[in-house]
Amino acid sequence: MASIIRIKRSSGTAKPSSLNWGEMAYVTGVGQYGGTNQYKDRVFLGDDGTNVHPVAGHYYTSMMEHTPGALAGVTNSRNSDGGIVAVLDSSRKIDLWNVDNLTLDANTLSSSNTDGDIIFNPNGAGEVMIPDDTKLGFGGGANGTDASDATIEYDENGTDELKFAGANVRFTTSKVFVDGDLEVAGGNSKLGNIRIENNIIASLAGAGNKIFIDPYPDGLSNEGDVIIKGNLQVDGTTTTVNSTQTTVNDPIMMVGDTTSSRTVMVAVQSGVSTVIVDQVTGIAVNDTLLHSSFSASGITTVTAINSGAKMLTFQGTTIAGISTQTPFTVVHATDTNTDRGLGFTYNTGIGTANATDGFFGLDDSSIASNSAGTGNHGTHGDNSRRWTYVPDATISASVVSGTKGFLDIKGIYYQSGNFASGGVVWFDDTGLQRSTNAPQTPVITSKQVLTAITKITLSSLSAAITVAVGDIVKQDTTGAFGVVETAVTGGNSVNLIGVEGTFNTTNNLRREGQSGAIANLSSVPGAATNVYINKPHWTSTLDGGTF
Repeated sequence: MASIIRIKRSSGTAKPSSLNWGEMAYVTGVGQYGGTNQYKDRVFLGDDGTNVHPVAGHYYTSMMEHTPGALAGVTNSRNSDGGIVAVLDSSRKIDLWNVDNLTLDANTLSSSNTDGDIIFNPNGAGEVMIPDDTKLGFGGGANGTDASDATIEYDENGTDELKFAGANVRFTTSKVFVDGDLEVAGGNSKLGNIRIENNIIASLAGAGNKIFIDPYPDGLSNEGDVIIKGNLQVDGTTTTVNSTQTTVNDPIMMVGDTTSSRTVMVAVQSGVSTVIVDQVTGIAVNDTLLHSSFSASGITTVTAINSGAKMLTFQGTTIAGISTQTPFTVVHATDTNTDRGLGFTYNTGIGTANATDGFFGLDDSSIASNSAGTGNHGTHGDNSRRWTYVPDATISASVVSGTKGFLDIKGIYYQSGNFASGGVVWFDDTGLQRSTNAPQTPVITSKQVLTAITKITLSSLSAAITVAVGDIVKQDTTGAFGVVETAVTGGNSVNLIGVEGTFNTTNNLRREGQSGAIANLSSVPGAATNVYINKPHWTSTLDGGTF
């Protein structure tokens, strides 16, 4: 019978109190780490001081009873603690690794605690490095295994730029600092309620209709300077300047320009005859439009205007499309019958009711009326366009009406050709101030008298008359009389100057000759027409007539 060699053994729960040097002992049963069974399922060995040490046992070897490199799904029922020892395969790999709340499985590093963060924290000045031309992907589905939705890449071999690609990028911090240049290559940029697209700065839809440019960082104060290089074009209907002082270097300021610019608001197709623009104010039918797409010559004419839709209808059709935000030129080739000048507002007292508009400038005489007079803004009889001043004006559609104001100056110069040496000025029956001719020989002006005379024409006489220059023609009953200006021989019309009284078309005419003789002309005028009334006149003869 074979010999059996047994080491010391126990089915209890305690380890040997002591073992001789090299002596072994075994505690049976399923052990655990700590507690009552912490010494079971272990082999102990005594050292040279009779101290007892655990050196083997199934408690330990059961943790390694799995395929090398495979931890996923491995359990240890022998070990009541369920402990498992990682055994690397020949390539020194393991298929699953858990460290605290981190799990490394295949290509995935994940946190196992709910809402757990994953933190990369290099020591000191160390950095978390991503190699050149390697993308940091975002998205990829719930497990991150799908294709990324967005990436960040430092493309050193290409552009030496940090590239954001894929989805939109949003910064939710209170501030974003850019220490260098900020360049947006294409598309549009939105900053707050401001959109920058191509060469257009605009407010976003629903963000109101105001854009502020504030050069002084003090909450929309009125300090600081805004400097615009190049030309400034304002396409709105009203320009308001709230400053108390305005300076302009131009020696001559022009108003009422004959050309302006309009912007296409809705894309225009080829073969159409309409265009919607930003503003139709100031455009009139028959004005000229200039753009290469309007016709073969790039010129067309406005035929109709829809103010509500801001739509212009023009002759012919477009030969090519015109994209939105494209400007074109309008040549104002039509008399708009509007005034030109400077309007102003002032107060005549306290309260808004005392706000008054004034105007000075060119009276274009746009409202059709042939009569001239105080406050009349009509077509003047002499077709003149006049410089005027209206202190209490009504301004409607660039047309000014109201009573003319006074002129307070030291003197008036007449342009050459409208005055003569030694002449005087006077007002004609239309209110025009004119200059008289000088006496033929200024040295004898002491022999001449300036008097105001009235000139009439007696026409459609009932009988032909013969009168000489200087004769006095007097009418029965009315007592009206005047001096013959031009001799008449058997004529039915006569001009009288120095008229006193009022001639009618009822009573007979008589002639007083220069010799004092009185002759009955036996003629009644069919009409008595005023040529002028109380016109200044130089004369060397004052004749009160005979009696």
